[in-house]
Amino acid sequence: MIVAEALAKLLKACGAEYIFTLTGAPQEPLVAMHNREGVRVVLGRSERSVLAMADAYARLTGRPQFGMVQFGPGATYLPASLIDAYWAKSPLIALSGSTSTVSRYRYEYQEADQTPIVAPMTKWAGDLPVANRVGDVLRTAVRQAVGGCPGPTYLGIPSNVLVQPIDGDVSLYADEAFKRVPSQRPPAPASDIERAMALLARAERPVILAGGGVLISEAWDALTALAEALGIPVVTSMAGKGSIADTHPLSVGVSGRYSRKVANAVLTECDFCLAVGTQLASITTDVFTVPKQGTTIVHIDIDPAVLGRTYREAVSIAADARAALSDLIEAARDLRPNRWAEWTRKVQGMVASWRADFKRLAGEKMIEKAINPRHAIQQIGDFLGEDDILVADTGYMAAWTSTMVERAKPGRLGLRAAGSLGWAFPGAMGAKLAMPNRQVVCLTGDGGIGYHLADLETALRLNLPTVTVVMNNSSLAFEYHVQKWVVGEMCPDASEFRDTDYAAIARGFGAHGERVTKPEEIVPALRRAAESGKPALVDLVVSKEIPPPVSRYEKAGVREL
Repeated sequence: MIVAEALAKLLKACGAEYIFTLTGAPQEPLVAMHNREGVRVVLGRSERSVLAMADAYARLTGRPQFGMVQFGPGATYLPASLIDAYWAKSPLIALSGSTSTVSRYRYEYQEADQTPIVAPMTKWAGDLPVANRVGDVLRTAVRQAVGGCPGPTYLGIPSNVLVQPIDGDVSLYADEAFKRVPSQRPPAPASDIERAMALLARAERPVILAGGGVLISEAWDALTALAEALGIPVVTSMAGKGSIADTHPLSVGVSGRYSRKVANAVLTECDFCLAVGTQLASITTDVFTVPKQGTTIVHIDIDPAVLGRTYREAVSIAADARAALSDLIEAARDLRPNRWAEWTRKVQGMVASWRADFKRLAGEKMIEKAINPRHAIQQIGDFLGEDDILVADTGYMAAWTSTMVERAKPGRLGLRAAGSLGWAFPGAMGAKLAMPNRQVVCLTGDGGIGYHLADLETALRLNLPTVTVVMNNSSLAFEYHVQKWVVGEMCPDASEFRDTDYAAIARGFGAHGERVTKPEEIVPALRRAAESGKPALVDLVVSKEIPPPVSRYEKAGVREL
């Protein structure tokens, strides 16, 4: 058996259904995976798009997922292809051939020193040293991707080693404990739980801040149960959206830089913050201003490296989110929430007022002869079914969906690009492969869709009937607004696009495409797209004058929500 065949058997043992690739050299592993082990090859049109598909698949399922690229030029695209998975803590494993050890350092064609350039965007990056180590080294890559706080890893295999016969026995198995995230659930020390509850008992304005770690841990039911038991309002980060149902009476919304104004206000007023599964990073805390420095903070995260990094914390707990929340629920049985009942009612009134403002502002259907984007987002939210998956791009699309689309149940009902514009379109394809029986809707802009338009052919070839909504304002609206309200000087060449009909482009590929210019056409067009049975693109012509809720616009007096 050669290394390529052993690699195929190992992927199968890990439970891989797909290998995502832009094919090149080497071919032997792909042939062995597809033809002999039933691991289906998914061929895309760029390294970034196929790794985005694999990343989305891994995030939704919680299972390790594999992508493979060509050595040399293909591998040099990996930093840009892995960075979103790194930010999102996705259990993605990137595989690549590398230059033959026979001709390495002798000006081999397409030679590149791959591992050092990938290392900053991974939890672990390494190379296969010899053929008969393929089993244990691949398991190392998987354990690193899945274990503790998950994240992407990289394994390079020299092209000549891939075709070498394995000399001696090799163990072709997968570690059962590392087939899914979370691989372990470290509990919280009992003394830390006691200290946290003692601080909470003295609070008058407590808030729970839930981050993406709650979703990684699948702890949304435990978090909701704790909030209900204590009557504490829940704010989430963008990554933590879904930790509690958006329509739950205790749900406040998303905080930070792209946020509901009310969520930032509640965090500013709180005197106790239970932060669960969050880094308390700059975007979640609006550059460390919400909650205020000096607030009593109890911080729970599986990664001890994030504890105490951005705030001084009263209690820092290194533990799995679900395990710690379960202990807190047990410890809270004797705690009476009457102390902050008035605070909770006040917060609920603030949220109700925010919803009334949103309804009023979304009721204006047109802005300067284009669709009001607030109205469009409201219509898209109303169109979504209870179990539909919404995949949003970074920037404004993340802000629109995080703050204004409300889901009636908790859980992993959405994905967003963690920072890489364009990720959402191929990401939605990976989501559809992961959840073939659920409708997948992608929200992107005319800036984002331009990155991976060629993968319309991929969606058609693979028969992936996703619905992509392009919020088309013929611009990079974020840059336009920053020029207008922050810089105070316009530079159209840095933000303006031509008016392009992306629906016509979709039809040119053979997909379903519709352009929408009237508000009353939005939902009917979405329904036709969903019923077409094809990959579908709905091009919404929206005004570029209305931004989503972004905190930096408050100083300019243009933030209303």
